[in-house]
Amino acid sequence: KESTEWEKKDGSRVVSNDSELSSDSNTDDEESYWKKEDGERKKLAKKKQKAKDMTFLRPTTGHLFSKGIQNQKDVLPSIVRAEVSKSVGLIHIDGNAMGTGFRVGENYIVTCAHVINDAITAMPHFIDSERTSIEFGRTLYNKKEDPHQIFRIIDIKYLDREYDFAVLELDAHDTGVSFPPALTCFGKVCCSHVYLVGHPNCRQMMEDNVVPYWLPKHNEIILPDIKKLGDWSKGFFPYRKDYYVELSYPPRKIMFHTTFNQGSSGSPGVVIKDEKPCVVLMVRGGVPSCIYDGTCPTYGPMMKDDMKVEYGYAMEDIYEKMRNSSLEKDRNIASEIFKTWKC
Repeated sequence: KESTEWEKKDGSRVVSNDSELSSDSNTDDEESYWKKEDGERKKLAKKKQKAKDMTFLRPTTGHLFSKGIQNQKDVLPSIVRAEVSKSVGLIHIDGNAMGTGFRVGENYIVTCAHVINDAITAMPHFIDSERTSIEFGRTLYNKKEDPHQIFRIIDIKYLDREYDFAVLELDAHDTGVSFPPALTCFGKVCCSHVYLVGHPNCRQMMEDNVVPYWLPKHNEIILPDIKKLGDWSKGFFPYRKDYYVELSYPPRKIMFHTTFNQGSSGSPGVVIKDEKPCVVLMVRGGVPSCIYDGTCPTYGPMMKDDMKVEYGYAMEDIYEKMRNSSLEKDRNIASEIFKTWKC
């Protein structure tokens, strides 16, 4: 005996048979079954609606207008991040956005060396100044470029491949516009939260709040995860490659989880000291590296976010290498850039 079913507007189900049902007991059983199904479905719908409604309410113990501190935040971090944003810019090569940089010293910016690779004409200190520039103040995606906020990059003053770090000199603006303010305070990574300000996706400026981890301080937390992710990598990617093992190799990497992706290389990571921004790291990239450099794009959509690990280099480590350089010019640049140290 064939039967069909459909659903009424009120959510109840109706069963129609092409021939008469065999017995009244079968009819009763089916009606009981569908009533139970309807009841469970309606309960679930009520729970979902209640959860949805609660997202618009403060998490209180009383009524709709109960007072609480759950949504209150200190305004200081917002003020500090806004201050940092004035010093952060989007680097362009041939008009194409490539990555992030930020102001330091009298007329310098710093960024990751790989951001400017395409504009380096000879190693290690020659850059095509006609092709490279940095744009400050891009806070909207569709914002029209402001010529007064764009400065040409004319020279490489320092470049270190180990830490992927470059100091670039800016040309004075034709109209006499002053350089954006420089970030002058630096420190060690010693806080539980770091604020990132940069240009992920090479678009408008964004910010994120991350928790940093590094070796050897967090060995017990990091090493088991690196091992687990490495085993997964060898089973997921071609050639059984472990993309995570590099996290344990020197130089020291400051690891975190962030929404920042391509385009955010060169972003400063800051903490707040004495109500001022203090730069403690610079974003370098993430692993699996093939996801970030686009060499295996088909695997990206299949990866969960918690399988990606981003990292940067500590400004403390970069400063120590520059300060101990055998070249006097490197030491002089370090003294000019890293003026104030805290933490």
